[in-house]
Amino acid sequence: MMYPNLDKIFVAAMGLAALAGTAEIRLDFDGAARSPRMTTTGPVSLDAGRKHAGRSSLRIGPRGKATIHVQAADGTGTVSLWVYEDGRKPENPKKHAAGAMWGLQQTDGHTLAVGAIYAPYLAGATTLAAGSFNPGKDQRPWQEVQYLGIRRTVGWQHWTFEFGVETGLRILLNGKDINEKRQIFNWNKSRLDGFHALVLFGDTSGSGQTLWVDDVRLVPGPPATTKTRWPPPPPTPPQDLGVHPMQSPWNPRPYARWTHGPNAAIDAFPIAVWLQDPALAERYKAAGFNLYVGLWKGPTEEQLDTLRKADMPVICNQNEVGLQHLDDSIIVGWMQDDEPDNAQPFATFWNRDKEKIKEGWPEIYRRLRLDREAYRGYGPSVPPAWVVRRYQEMRDRDPTRPVMINLGQGVAWETYHGRGERTGHLEDYPAYIRGCDIVSFDIYPAAHGDIRVRNALWYVARGVRRLRQWSADKKIVWNALECTTITVPEAKPTPAQVKAEIWMSLIHGSRGLIFFVHQFKPTFNAHALLDDPAMLAHVSAANHRIHSLAAVLNSPTLDHAVTIATSNPKTPVHAMVKRHDGSLYLFAVAMYQEPTKATFHLAGTGASASVEVLDEHRSLTLKNGTFQDAFPGNGVHLYRLAAER
Repeated sequence: MMYPNLDKIFVAAMGLAALAGTAEIRLDFDGAARSPRMTTTGPVSLDAGRKHAGRSSLRIGPRGKATIHVQAADGTGTVSLWVYEDGRKPENPKKHAAGAMWGLQQTDGHTLAVGAIYAPYLAGATTLAAGSFNPGKDQRPWQEVQYLGIRRTVGWQHWTFEFGVETGLRILLNGKDINEKRQIFNWNKSRLDGFHALVLFGDTSGSGQTLWVDDVRLVPGPPATTKTRWPPPPPTPPQDLGVHPMQSPWNPRPYARWTHGPNAAIDAFPIAVWLQDPALAERYKAAGFNLYVGLWKGPTEEQLDTLRKADMPVICNQNEVGLQHLDDSIIVGWMQDDEPDNAQPFATFWNRDKEKIKEGWPEIYRRLRLDREAYRGYGPSVPPAWVVRRYQEMRDRDPTRPVMINLGQGVAWETYHGRGERTGHLEDYPAYIRGCDIVSFDIYPAAHGDIRVRNALWYVARGVRRLRQWSADKKIVWNALECTTITVPEAKPTPAQVKAEIWMSLIHGSRGLIFFVHQFKPTFNAHALLDDPAMLAHVSAANHRIHSLAAVLNSPTLDHAVTIATSNPKTPVHAMVKRHDGSLYLFAVAMYQEPTKATFHLAGTGASASVEVLDEHRSLTLKNGTFQDAFPGNGVHLYRLAAER
């Protein structure tokens, strides 16, 4: 209904017929005719004492609401308005609540609004956020929220919501896209596919915050031709992500040089589980795991005894207990501290001593002027020289086992902010790699919390490829894989995604796999894989298949043995070719989530051969060295070519 205090609200020049057109509609609350397009509830009124243009503005008090109808049906268009808020905040800004907000609304009530939103994980007292919610369905702005980090300012601010027919929604503040420097608003996450109204909400936090609006401009548009998608499609693989040729000369038994190292048999392949209770070793053995990596606060005598009884070897820290077992075959390697390339806490690792930063990172010390300023960051990463020094010390104490280092996701995703001051510095990694014999890294794209990585499984392949390049194939490359919900409850890898990551790793040159099986949210579970029967069955099957092909995987890769063309340019197919016991093997994976058809041409093959597709109960025919197959998104096919006829 029309709120009684609004009898004198006017619009200039435009009639209701403009709702269906594309001309600009202007509401300055000073015109010559009453507005037919606004409905209000609660304390909404004209205020001549606070204005941006003209003689008055629209005042929305606590628990007030104004809806200004732009078009009869959901469509695109542009809405701009001047907003003044007084900056008031509740006594407890960490308690869930909403201050004044302004934004767009669909005909079904779904709303995207910007304003002061309060929650333990937000800074609503000083900054703005964007909530996506439907008030009619009792949804709250803080339940689906995007933190914008834009500082609240007492005074007039010009906000623009620009909804493109093909491009979706972007938000401008004082004429500048709020995503100009970095992406802080993702339209796909808003789930707003169009709008019919501008909606203004009064404060409900109890702070008494007041909102004023003036000089509103509305330009209706046609329906959108694209809809939000959450999660949105991941980025496509970069063009430079090819399959790096395998090292030459090829070493089929890379662990044979250590007398107490991992199993060096030609038909052995390391498949490890990360940081698990030794009491679970028998269950992991049944699932095809043959190695533990890491022991919580260990190794201890009890842990080693339990693993010995289960015949489960381990790579662990080189502590005092470990050094007492130099002749114990249950320990097959030593670990550097995990993820030294990530930022380390200033309070603990650096002991709040900025002079240690000067020793390890003189360039950071100079750049931050720590000779005269206090250090205010989280803490720099471990200097690579310190990692190399520790490696030499570990090797001096025991040269009979390899030293392993596991690096973080910055290996594959260079903008990962968890590296702190060294974010983007890929030149650090060749230096880190000098501090180990086996180098690994972890990134978990299917369960990732950042939408720029989520479901872009090719990051796994990129990391493996980079480690091989940075080490010039002189180090053994492993990598970690995901199989559980980790920190984002709605982001859990599927069995198909796990299989794709496994074969992306192997095809690009990984010679050992480590599974991360923890879950942190919604509840903590250190062995979540064992409590997930469906995923456990798929991981077990994949592990046993790798073991059956271990001798093949350890045989030399045939470089330039296959050329591949795909029907979908977004989805390249990568493959490697092996020859073992007279059979030719081709392992292939689609590098993106869209389906494609691949045409394989094998060099040097005869006119005709049968192509068995392993584990799929089907076969194909090779003609003139060529065969075709269809791949679902991120699909995997393992081929074995029978003897030629």
